[in-house]
Amino acid sequence: MSVRLALVEDRPEVRRLLAERLGFFDDVELVLVAGSAESFFERLGQISDLPAVVLMDIELPGMDGVSATERLKAEHPQIEVLMLTVFEDEDRIFAAVKAGASGYLLKDASAGRVVGAVLEAARGGAPVSPLVAKKLLGYVRGDSTVTEALPITPRERDVLALIVEGLIEEAIADRLCISPHTVRGHVKNLYEKLHVHSRAEVVRAAYEQRLLR
Repeated sequence: MSVRLALVEDRPEVRRLLAERLGFFDDVELVLVAGSAESFFERLGQISDLPAVVLMDIELPGMDGVSATERLKAEHPQIEVLMLTVFEDEDRIFAAVKAGASGYLLKDASAGRVVGAVLEAARGGAPVSPLVAKKLLGYVRGDSTVTEALPITPRERDVLALIVEGLIEEAIADRLCISPHTVRGHVKNLYEKLHVHSRAEVVRAAYEQRLLR
């Protein structure tokens, strides 16, 4: 079953090209395309089957992508949002994360990478481009005021860091030389200790609470 997808992008040529490329993939169904946040919300209210994932341009006329994400998550928390941008600076990344974005992709990502990120987000993942992941991890680790009260074990911190990098469970297991089953146990413990329910919320908690050294 394909993932219902919406695209919000103000530049017509970028919007058209991305829509055409996404049309080659059976895993996603593009059900809504808009050139502004205002148009997106107007059209969203006119459809009965909501998209599961929204590709949201961060630079939009009028209401920007961060504000639109915040509103969308308040009205429809079940919809996942992936930010699309040409920028890599930390302020934009973290504003999107705090607004509720599940992932962050650069616009030069291949269509296959975008589709993969959409599928991962639909499964509760937190996909980010490698460059963005590196910046995010660097920022989370860059502050000396790390939360010490939370009883996270050293191995759980290792797993947390790799989740922030955007790795899936199998890749985390390979990197740490442990089994996927063990990784799943650590992820479950992190969910319980952080009081979260998805990888995206884990990333937000790591950022907001500065959980990594």
